[in-house]
Amino acid sequence: MTSEPSKLHPRNPHHGRYDLPTLCAKYPALTPFLTRTPTGAATIDFSDSQAVQHLNAAILASYYQIDFWQLPSGYLCPPIPGRADYLHYAADLLGQLPQHHGQVPQGKQVRMLDIGCGANCIYPILATRSFGWQVVGSDIDQQALNIANTIINANDRLKGMISLRLQAKPLQIFQSIIHAQEYFDLVVCNPPFYRSAAEAQTVNQQKWQKLGKAKQGRNFSGNNNELWCDGGELAFISNMIKESALFAKQVGWFTTLVSQQKHHNLLLALLTQYQTVEVKQLKMQQGQKSSLLLTWRFH
Repeated sequence: MTSEPSKLHPRNPHHGRYDLPTLCAKYPALTPFLTRTPTGAATIDFSDSQAVQHLNAAILASYYQIDFWQLPSGYLCPPIPGRADYLHYAADLLGQLPQHHGQVPQGKQVRMLDIGCGANCIYPILATRSFGWQVVGSDIDQQALNIANTIINANDRLKGMISLRLQAKPLQIFQSIIHAQEYFDLVVCNPPFYRSAAEAQTVNQQKWQKLGKAKQGRNFSGNNNELWCDGGELAFISNMIKESALFAKQVGWFTTLVSQQKHHNLLLALLTQYQTVEVKQLKMQQGQKSSLLLTWRFH
């Protein structure tokens, strides 16, 4: 598979097939990972984590002028087209606010907070390079933040645009991260999906069986903190909603991905307990995968 079907946001630059020859010209390290489909088309082995990482690095170099992006084995290597889609839909929310007159705001005056930025730092990178926004990334994993900081320091275009904060209390989300008198126009979050390490491992094995792979190495990589938390996605987003009320005046739009449809109504019911909240649900489609972008703000 070498493409993302064109169901992405209209501004997303990643419609259609990956232009692998152009990506290789911009990032030659990808070239050794090219293979051929039975029809002779260029592709990569998407079950090879190294191939996927080099593809991401090539995309970041070609589209976002990122000179260095590298992850140690085991850390989440996200598909960039889907992550870019999230940000373009979230940017539309900001553009709908009266002060922006229907235009997506650009520049350093816009501040974004990424909850759980991970070692890959993808959302902060894309937000800074696509819109010029200032971004704070938070995470409970100091090692992940160290890796992300290495990426930032290796790219002059990211320096001074992205800062990182450790959440020292893993059960908290916004507390101790959003400082007093601080304001963010936008919060983004891709929450841990699974409820336990065992559940994550089981699903990973099922994915490999579907691919017909006997090995246990994976492109479904992810550190424990990135993949699961107690209670999984539902518990994490529920806690996020409850804490968001404490920072109602310090954030414009709160947003999060919701991957499991069975959680939609439960989360909406929780949000409707707050009388001053405005809620929007945005459906995103990447290939055969659909997900919900749940957004809310307090009046």
